[in-house]
Amino acid sequence: MFWKRKKGNDADTVRIFFASDLHGSTVCFKKFLNGAQFYGANVLVMGGDLTGKAVIPLCEQMDGSVLAHRAGGERRLTTAEEVEEFKKGVGNMGFYPAEMNEAEYQALKGDPDGQLALFKRLVCERIAEWSDLATAKLGGTDIPLITAPGNDDFFEIDEILGAAPHVDYQEMTITEVRGYEMLHCGGSTKTPWDTEREYTEEEYAARFAELVPQVGDMSRCIFNVHVPPYGTVLDQCPKLDDNLQVVFEMGNPVQMHAGSSTLTETIAREQPLLGLHGHIHEGRGNIKIGDSVCVNPGSVYPEGILQGTLVTLRDGTVESVQMTQG
Repeated sequence: MFWKRKKGNDADTVRIFFASDLHGSTVCFKKFLNGAQFYGANVLVMGGDLTGKAVIPLCEQMDGSVLAHRAGGERRLTTAEEVEEFKKGVGNMGFYPAEMNEAEYQALKGDPDGQLALFKRLVCERIAEWSDLATAKLGGTDIPLITAPGNDDFFEIDEILGAAPHVDYQEMTITEVRGYEMLHCGGSTKTPWDTEREYTEEEYAARFAELVPQVGDMSRCIFNVHVPPYGTVLDQCPKLDDNLQVVFEMGNPVQMHAGSSTLTETIAREQPLLGLHGHIHEGRGNIKIGDSVCVNPGSVYPEGILQGTLVTLRDGTVESVQMTQG
């Protein structure tokens, strides 16, 4: 679906390139940074869930080879070139390669606290690397990179992003962006995975009750809210059973909604200009709730493909919405 309105003065145009749920994929993050030049965007918004899902141990063996442990089995790497290529590949898929010897690997297998500490260290290192990439790419420009946390994002990344010179990291704030207001609210509703930043509907009601009164002009407000509105195509996903397996009926996956009903009610009542959402990777699309345009670019980050949304604002209106992929 493509919303389009009458064109006005180009000097008043704001072009937002929005993507979400990159989950540690370095190649997708680089594509996101390049989106400013490629699409002519003057605002970049990353909608949360920057961090990946798993560590891939790379264990040095007595014969000098390296054994890579990943879901689905092991892979033996015999040359330094193979190791570097493997590390690059899994990094682009959002995983975190961790080099260690066999003794360290065996010790970590029985040490959940050690595994978590390693995971968080690698997550923070990649976030720092991405912050440096943003500075190298966008430094010297007036193009902001705005982001807020998703439910999967460890709290440890807050300090790194908050100190990054070319990342505007926000949570539970209202900021000004090129003549528009932006409301930032991260996290998600409850998930089967019990992730870092999850909130009940009652907690979301309190969060929006705190934020909404701070908005000066709701008709020029952009909701940067990681969770999508409940009961729409933006939050539709496969239903999972108690073993986290997709539920099927008559050979077809059963669908459910996993967004926030409080957000749906808030948008319907307050009518912000635009809603930028993520979280549900299958929920790619753009819709209207009343007059509010709401988008979810979706995510297929494991394939190294960046799904995004280019939103053009002019004279206080949404002139166009273009779903992108590349």
